[in-house]
Amino acid sequence: MKSIAQSFLAILAGFITIIGLSGIAGVVLKRVVPSLTDENAPADPFIMAVNVGIGLATSLLGGYITARFSQGNPLVHALMLALVVLLFSAFSALQMKDKQPVYYLLLLIVIPTLAVLCGGTLWLRQTGVPW
Repeated sequence: MKSIAQSFLAILAGFITIIGLSGIAGVVLKRVVPSLTDENAPADPFIMAVNVGIGLATSLLGGYITARFSQGNPLVHALMLALVVLLFSAFSALQMKDKQPVYYLLLLIVIPTLAVLCGGTLWLRQTGVPW
């Protein structure tokens, strides 16, 4: 039972990292460039690139933290977080399907999901744990 709780907390820590840092970055972006972050404004390539970059960075860190705090196989925990990120990203993309280009929504689904796995493998590489 203790192992399940530790696994859950490791995944939760990574998820909170992703959500928390993404939220902070979103607030900062809205304060710095309020005209470009309007949800009803036409798609701006710069803001799309910034959003993809934020998703990449926060998800990479979230996967790293999940792997770092996992007690069992770090890559399995990162994979579980990646599945959670995939589900939430897909749900979010469905809500924005009429407001944003499809390629951008696909990037917002795929990049964070893969970044979580890369964060987990980065932890493995740093510690020298075999995959």
